[in-house]
Amino acid sequence: MSKVSISFRVSPKLWQDFTVQANALFLNRGPFLDHMLSIELPYLQEDLKGLKLSLRAKRYISGAIKKEVPLSPNVNFEVSTETAELLRSIVRDHNLVRDAFFWRLLVLLRGSNHLLNYLEIPLNATDRGLNMHLEDMPASPLKAMTAVCENPLFYMRHHVQHVHGCGLYIVDLQVPALHCYIADEQVVGTRANKKRTKLWQML
Repeated sequence: MSKVSISFRVSPKLWQDFTVQANALFLNRGPFLDHMLSIELPYLQEDLKGLKLSLRAKRYISGAIKKEVPLSPNVNFEVSTETAELLRSIVRDHNLVRDAFFWRLLVLLRGSNHLLNYLEIPLNATDRGLNMHLEDMPASPLKAMTAVCENPLFYMRHHVQHVHGCGLYIVDLQVPALHCYIADEQVVGTRANKKRTKLWQML
């Protein structure tokens, strides 16, 4: 399978924290991220279906990233040509800020207790609170590792859908640099935001 190199800018602290966890699990970061993209890009595409960032919203997100990492070097790794093409098409079709997607993916993969509590996700993998039966984890260590590797965000995705009624890539994380999509009403300075603010003041 042919490979191409892609890159993204990321907060040094976020990348360092991810690296520490990946190294502790003996993960080769490049192939792991390639694998994650092949799994998660179809979910990203589904979450963004019918949505497209406006130019103002895109500048808002890009500006937030630049403010966080004005001089951050790029992270480079190789992905399959098919994965790279799918990423390019999603960026084009939805006017996506690519770096923001990578930031969000890393934050989701790290799954800090603070993030899980904010999203109202149990700290342990369970279907508690859901009106559906989610697959149990295999008892076999290697089979459990295989199951996680095949769909690492499985439990998080189902809980977010159940609690928040949306996908992992559009649930509000309150951090502009993590937005894969944001409506103009939420972008300070836009006409839509001024209209919403004026309406709120009149209520």
